[in-house]
Amino acid sequence: MGVHQAVNIAIFGLSLRTLNELKEQIQTAVPNHVQVNWSNIAEPQLDILMINHIFFDSPNIKSLIKNSNINVLQIANDVDKNSSIENDTLYLPLNHIHSLHHWLSHHLNERSQPTPEATEAPATPPVGETFHRRQIREVLQEIQNPRNGKIQLFDNNGLLAIADPRSEWLWQNPEFTSSQTDPSLNYTYATQNDQHWIAEAPQQDLKQWLWNLLWTSMDFEGLCPQFASSFYLDIWPQPKNRIDRQDILRMSACFAQGAKIDTVAAQLNLSEQKVRHFVAACLGANFGKLIKDREAKYSPQIQQNETEQHFMKKLFGRLRNRLGF
Repeated sequence: MGVHQAVNIAIFGLSLRTLNELKEQIQTAVPNHVQVNWSNIAEPQLDILMINHIFFDSPNIKSLIKNSNINVLQIANDVDKNSSIENDTLYLPLNHIHSLHHWLSHHLNERSQPTPEATEAPATPPVGETFHRRQIREVLQEIQNPRNGKIQLFDNNGLLAIADPRSEWLWQNPEFTSSQTDPSLNYTYATQNDQHWIAEAPQQDLKQWLWNLLWTSMDFEGLCPQFASSFYLDIWPQPKNRIDRQDILRMSACFAQGAKIDTVAAQLNLSEQKVRHFVAACLGANFGKLIKDREAKYSPQIQQNETEQHFMKKLFGRLRNRLGF
């Protein structure tokens, strides 16, 4: 990498506290002439992935590692082996950085040996970018696949929840206090040891929880393709947050008849981006499907008389009561 080296490192599947502590220790362990760029798993030029060992066998993680030239260091907890690295596994707690410094130096030296091919422009899209774009739809489908037993849902910041796709129930990790995620969202199978805390966690509807997660997150617009113009809603979302609740109900009422996206945006005086974000969340949670324009039945009247307005007001009132708003 030359005199001024840079390394792209992603840390995946750790709690926020452990993540921040490990970052500080890595900065100390990395040689002084190396600049650390903290990245996520979708980074096309990722050099090193440090990942919680329980997520290492996730199918999509395996796929990324198999098709990428990434050095992987698994992270595990073992007080007796603290600070040591065995078979590319770092054991916490990290009381000293000798082993980590050696491991990083060794792998940085490997990467500093350039090859002629390394200076050429890539002929295909970066593996990380392709993984990021293609896999999220498959991940969301598998999260809801009834053939799966209990699974763990996680992202770059750690464990989000444990879900049971067969019964469509979910238990949110008490340490997951955010309502948002990003396209690093993934899953792996849950063992009995992974489930020790769910007896004390509230049981939630898996699909509704997933819809709310996608709605409050800003990186899933790609779930609604640009060519999509009409959508039919099968299942009404139950928004947890009062913000946008009225807009969500209004959009639901329109799309429950099958509607064009631009028509709904114009009729409700909403941006098309917001309406597409709604459709994206619904598609991700399997709440509906894209339809052909000729199948869209929603045809708003330019003006509504007082009787129609009164009817709509009563309808929304009943819906709020039914859905517990």
